[in-house]
Amino acid sequence: MQEILDMVKYVAVFYLLEQMVFHLLPGKIYEKYVRFYLGLLLVVLLLHPILRILRMTEQFDAEALICELEQEVEELDER
Repeated sequence: MQEILDMVKYVAVFYLLEQMVFHLLPGKIYEKYVRFYLGLLLVVLLLHPILRILRMTEQFDAEALICELEQEVEELDER
């Protein structure tokens, strides 16, 4: 239950910050790009508690670490 309340708080704060960003934009030119980017952030914000409940964040962290290590090994091999 606490996870749901935390998620609602995060979404409310995100919405307030989103509106502030829209009011700070110099014109309507970049609005669709900013809206797209903020939409992606909202999806990540909503998925994070769900993935934490399913304990998948640990698996994603491990896979990201493996990818980073593989890239470092490739860079060292190129030298």
